[in-house]
Amino acid sequence: MTDWVFSQAEWPQTALDPAGPHAASVHWLHMGMLILMVAVVAITMLALVVAWFVRLERSPVWIIWTGGLAFPLVVLVGLIAVNSDVTRAVSALAGPDELVIEVTGKQFWWDVRYPAEGGQEAIRTANEIHIPTGRPVRFRLLSDDVIHSFWVPALGGKRDMIPGRENELVLVADRPGRFRGQCAEFCGQQHARMALEVVAHAPAAFEEWRDEQTRPRLTPDHPQLRAGRQAFSDLGCAACHEIRGVAEGGRLGPDLSNYGERDRMGAGIWPNTIGNTAGWIVDVQRMKPGAEMPSYTDIDGPTLRAVAAYLQSLR
Repeated sequence: MTDWVFSQAEWPQTALDPAGPHAASVHWLHMGMLILMVAVVAITMLALVVAWFVRLERSPVWIIWTGGLAFPLVVLVGLIAVNSDVTRAVSALAGPDELVIEVTGKQFWWDVRYPAEGGQEAIRTANEIHIPTGRPVRFRLLSDDVIHSFWVPALGGKRDMIPGRENELVLVADRPGRFRGQCAEFCGQQHARMALEVVAHAPAAFEEWRDEQTRPRLTPDHPQLRAGRQAFSDLGCAACHEIRGVAEGGRLGPDLSNYGERDRMGAGIWPNTIGNTAGWIVDVQRMKPGAEMPSYTDIDGPTLRAVAAYLQSLR
């Protein structure tokens, strides 16, 4: 029922359609507590109705012991036991084959790094996290500026990202799909636009994606794309943004090596189209006030279109 009502298509950021064992455990704990709450309210209302119509000179002692002590005690002990079981199940998700991904929260975007493993090179992306299905993923959560909070409702609980401290969260996706996440801690002017997407692939597809990320971006054949690549350098974009094999070393802004294949831009807010990309370059402070990138208001039209087209070609 909840799968139908709260499907990802209609509610892309919901905890009521779990896509992994971690999220499912928390979901069913929540549903159990909801049912229990309804039962307690119903019993309380029934007791009030009975008390209204049946006036006793003295209440039976067993009502006091049962309703005032035994019932709350049983409920609380039951909740503690179930909560402990869920916590233990969630903690057991990690394993020797876990994938480690480092995520750093910044105002206002997500820096994503995959350390080298098993002969594979380290890679870096932004705002969109790709993971394999069926494999535990250990997220190392950091912050560069203020307190953020990493939260992907369909995959599990949230965890704070605190400057100067590393927190961890293990999640598992049990089916492919796109799952929207959101910073769950007020982090400044653009907190509401601090979103991200987790893309879960079948294991083979994930390995293909990862191998593709290590390929240097080649010089484009089309004249407009070549002009865009040159303008990217001339405008100084490489001082903040890295493009693998083209402009390396820029660490202040998001890595743009695979910018064109991302579904959304601006930390998960706008569809990633050439029009939105051009709008972002020329007036980023209108689209996301408070972002550290300056608006290039004096850029001419042909150059703007060339840079936007070049960024869209990065796949």
